[in-house]
Amino acid sequence: MNAVAETTVQASPAGKAAWITLAIAWVCFLIPFPGLGLFLGWPLNLVAFILAIVAMSKGGAKKGLFQLLGSLVVSPVVYFIGLAIFAGAVGGLSEKNRAQMEAAMAEANNAAQTAQADVEAAANAATAEVTAAAEAATPASNALEVSTSTLFQDYQDNEIAADAKYKDKALVVSGTIDSIASDFSNKPIVQLTAGDFGQVHATDLPLDVAAGLKKGQKITLACTGAGEMLSFPILAKCSVQ
Repeated sequence: MNAVAETTVQASPAGKAAWITLAIAWVCFLIPFPGLGLFLGWPLNLVAFILAIVAMSKGGAKKGLFQLLGSLVVSPVVYFIGLAIFAGAVGGLSEKNRAQMEAAMAEANNAAQTAQADVEAAANAATAEVTAAAEAATPASNALEVSTSTLFQDYQDNEIAADAKYKDKALVVSGTIDSIASDFSNKPIVQLTAGDFGQVHATDLPLDVAAGLKKGQKITLACTGAGEMLSFPILAKCSVQ
């Protein structure tokens, strides 16, 4: 228990790395050197953002939340402060050089806005990926648990009533593998026994997962009901639980 507690309170290496990378990025933003913030600072900021996402996914939201907010909120502020410092540093240049410098600053500002948009898009994508992984790892709380025998018999008794109960619904189905085959498009189909002569067909399992299954193996799948075909109930979007 003590070892577990000690491991829990330790800071995430990814979180530490995110802080270090953010600090270097902010220094690059503040140094009045042309292109340093744009070509080094923003890529480092993106790395810090990704490290914050990794820290959050491994250690919880608090492990990388402040680093994430720093990359999204503080970094643009620091960058524009750096632009102001840079503008002051070049205040003594000639009008011609000043005009050229202002054009470069405008271009850098546009690039910074583009980089910020890329960071926000990456945040949305990372959030969606983490959410999808969590949903795939844990069955929906309102999923209906049913055995293959019950599912098959319900369709034999009344297909219309069975569709109303199971089709397009989240299901957790338990049964025994009768065979593993592939359809006309070479996608795996796992056929589960349902009584003496019945079967339930589970589809959309990843190829590597299907390749690791064996006939006679007991299995529980999280799927979506997909109706009936040739008197056999069909399960779609399946994953092994």
